[in-house]
Amino acid sequence: MRIKPRLFIVAIVAQTCSLLTKVFPDNGINGHPIFRPVISSFMGFCIATSSSRNMEDPIFLFYYKCILCISLCSLANAFTLKDEQNLHTTLLSGYNSNLHPGMNRSVPLKVSISFHLSYLKEFQEYSGKFSVNGFFIMNWLDDRLKWDPNSYDELLDTRFPQDILWIPNLVNSNPFEKIFGLGSKLISVEVSSSGNCKWIPYQSFNVICDVDVTKYPFDTQQCAINFFLWGYKDKEVDIQFTSSIVGFNHYKHHGIWDVFKSETQKRLSPDGYSEIIIKLWLKRRNAYYISNLIIPMFSISLLMGFAFLLPPVSGERVGFITTVSLSYIVFLTIVLGKLPESSEPSPAIICYILMIFVMNGSISTALVIIGLRMHEAPRDKPVPKLLKKIVSFNYRSLKIEISNEVEPSNTKTNYFTEAVEENISWADIAKLFDKLCLIFSMIECVLLIIVYFCLVL
Repeated sequence: MRIKPRLFIVAIVAQTCSLLTKVFPDNGINGHPIFRPVISSFMGFCIATSSSRNMEDPIFLFYYKCILCISLCSLANAFTLKDEQNLHTTLLSGYNSNLHPGMNRSVPLKVSISFHLSYLKEFQEYSGKFSVNGFFIMNWLDDRLKWDPNSYDELLDTRFPQDILWIPNLVNSNPFEKIFGLGSKLISVEVSSSGNCKWIPYQSFNVICDVDVTKYPFDTQQCAINFFLWGYKDKEVDIQFTSSIVGFNHYKHHGIWDVFKSETQKRLSPDGYSEIIIKLWLKRRNAYYISNLIIPMFSISLLMGFAFLLPPVSGERVGFITTVSLSYIVFLTIVLGKLPESSEPSPAIICYILMIFVMNGSISTALVIIGLRMHEAPRDKPVPKLLKKIVSFNYRSLKIEISNEVEPSNTKTNYFTEAVEENISWADIAKLFDKLCLIFSMIECVLLIIVYFCLVL
């Protein structure tokens, strides 16, 4: 029984792919490229055996011998630890990490760079501290690190500690505490046989960020992480971003802030040095602040006017209005504890609103005291005529006992008005005063709410 031609072609294609993976290696899941031909050859062998019912078939035996030869050749070409040690010794002999790569010094060294954000640690509004975790991916060509893979048993890539090779000397220029560079002794540089270097420094960045809390807690922030290529001008080392935005493949969402926009750019200083700028736009998640700050604050403001509805004889007016006023001071203290003392372009709008509420509480307390004085005024104390005339326009809303002989009519209007004015007392004045204060307080509260949301949304 012969092998089916279709399955035999599949086996040949599998073996061909194995040879191509050896010629054009990668760093995929298969591990080092020297083992991929062996694996692919074994797969082709399985295909052949599964399609042959007769183990003595000459075509099968020929294919089996080819598999063994290729596998043995692959194993024979596997490099050892000694090969890699010899390579390191050869490459580092006479290598000077203080000199940047490039044989032709008239041409700048090309360094490609990209930034990837992994986590937003914290953002302190009162101090302006912005902390993120992220990493750079940098690639450049170092001609001094080239080698022939055939001389080292097909050794195609290796790794060096970053301290013994030249690396782009990026230094953070807006740190929160101290100036620092990239990387550490734990991070290595991956070098291929063609001299291509790949460096991925992972780090925590604590920088200064100018805070704008004008629309707190509906605010958005723009923070930047700045780096200088220290010691090299743009004509010596040319750094270029591979992407105009930050990578978010490894990003984990923050509980308070959302990163809704990013930008990466390069800028030249007046001295010709390259400055790397990474910008992040943050938007605050405000559901917590709406339920725990905005709604309670404006709900208490609505209670301010209800102090004028309390019966004067209860004796609770002054205590009620004082408690409401003190609650605004508590809210103001909480908000000021979270916000910086200075903010550009202006302080938070919510601070102005709370300040108006505190002033309104003081004025309302004084009005409550004045209203109580009117309610407790002696009956024999005369009421000014001006106040009588004002109250007389609202006589239908007052409970004044008027003689049945006095009836309003077109012919007796003057007589009726005089009768109303004669029966007006300080208690009537106080009732109208409380009513006007209630209406004014409610209108003021509603207007402040509308104005606030129009300014912050």
